[in-house]
Amino acid sequence: MVKQRSRSLFYIAILIFIALICLLFFLYSSFFYIDKISISGTEKVSESEVLRLSDLSLGTNIFKVNNRLCARAIEIHPLIKSAQVIRRLPREIKITVEERKQWALMPYHDNFLVLDEEGVCIDRVINLPAGHYCLITVDKPPEEVNLGHAIATEGVQMVAEIYQLLPQEDEEQISEFHYDSDNNEILIYTLRGSEIKFGNLERLEEKVALINQVFQIEEKLEEEGTGVLQYIDLRFAGQPALQIK
Repeated sequence: MVKQRSRSLFYIAILIFIALICLLFFLYSSFFYIDKISISGTEKVSESEVLRLSDLSLGTNIFKVNNRLCARAIEIHPLIKSAQVIRRLPREIKITVEERKQWALMPYHDNFLVLDEEGVCIDRVINLPAGHYCLITVDKPPEEVNLGHAIATEGVQMVAEIYQLLPQEDEEQISEFHYDSDNNEILIYTLRGSEIKFGNLERLEEKVALINQVFQIEEKLEEEGTGVLQYIDLRFAGQPALQIK
């Protein structure tokens, strides 16, 4: 009885082994050779460039594709924020990319750096592009800038948090955000030339709400002809200090 059971287990093991071998041969057969690679999410980056970066090609076995490595290779491109590579059995690979969006401009020497919300440089332009963009200046610009490199990330992220809370009508009355890296503070300049000492991100919502009042003060002073707002200091709690000239 014991010998018969051992023999049965041996035969079962042989059958399982043969089945696994057959399955392995099937998985790496031409049935799973890639015959379609679809790419979505591209606007500025060409599909051919995404395909080149992925190093994928038709006729490759779909199980030999390392999804994570392919995605990382695509994300090397300075305009691509993230990439996802998915297998669609039996023979299709789907690539989805998210491109970095132009959000801010930073003066740099004789041109402008185009930044996304993470402070990554995605382009350099000579003239200001059409449309309304956040203009950011820094006290210590980098000596060298390459596409895909992050610039003044802490300052850009601070500005982004402020900017996200601003109503559009307030955004349009701001000419510049300046990052003071020594004090880790933001200065805001209005179209009328007033300086808003915003400071850090403490009491963020409270200070953002006060920005609209700054525009009202500017407008009132202009209408009455009683002076020009030079600066207003929002860095400290309580009544903001201001100076009129």
